[in-house]
Amino acid sequence: MTDTSIEIKFVSEVISDIAISLIMNGANTSRTLKNTQRIAGALGYEADLFFSLSGIVLSVRDKKTHEMHTIVRAIPHIGVNFEIVSEISILSWQVIHEHMNVNSVNRQFNSIKKINHYPKPAIWIFVGLAGASLCRILNGSWLEFFITFLATVLGILVRQFLTQKKFNIFIIFTIASFTAVSVVNIFRLITGLELKSAFAASVLFLIPGVPLINSFIDILEGYVSQGIARGIHGSMLIFVIAMGLFLSLFLFGYGFN
Repeated sequence: MTDTSIEIKFVSEVISDIAISLIMNGANTSRTLKNTQRIAGALGYEADLFFSLSGIVLSVRDKKTHEMHTIVRAIPHIGVNFEIVSEISILSWQVIHEHMNVNSVNRQFNSIKKINHYPKPAIWIFVGLAGASLCRILNGSWLEFFITFLATVLGILVRQFLTQKKFNIFIIFTIASFTAVSVVNIFRLITGLELKSAFAASVLFLIPGVPLINSFIDILEGYVSQGIARGIHGSMLIFVIAMGLFLSLFLFGYGFN
């Protein structure tokens, strides 16, 4: 195997890692394509990518020798960390302006991958406050505010626990929705109040806003198959959220007049 072949395979691995990290952390298809092609071009290669919801197919071609290497990679899971997306975008321009080689790109990219989400206690508090604030916007009382906060926090804890245990994402969302609504139902039975605003706001932390927005953007920009796949995935998540809500209401009794 020649040095050129070894290098093009290494470049393919690095670029595919970058593409997967972008998709995993909430980038739309167009942004992923532009960033990866920009980095590949600065390194002296051409990159062609095909995306699906669960994987990518990447072909890298050396501009000088025209040697090509194709790689297929699975996307393990999809979350949201826009700081990683932003840092990779910055890196894609640094490669051009600073004439970085593939080893430098790989080192800097590995440091970007280590960027963590916010601390879990901060997520619990601020997402809980966001859900509770939405309850107040929906004309909920201060009692409903605190109930929604508690329901949201417990729902997040269940979702994080099941995610660590690598449960199916649809099961995770169903159980998290069921947990959050059940907390509201318990308080409904204790207080005798309807708590309509709390019911409406308690599951809003689960709404898959990023997949649905990216679905719309992908379709507008011509990536129809990827956009449809993301749209169906987001719609299925909304369906299982509704299923969790329904199961809780069925179990505790539908208390609305």
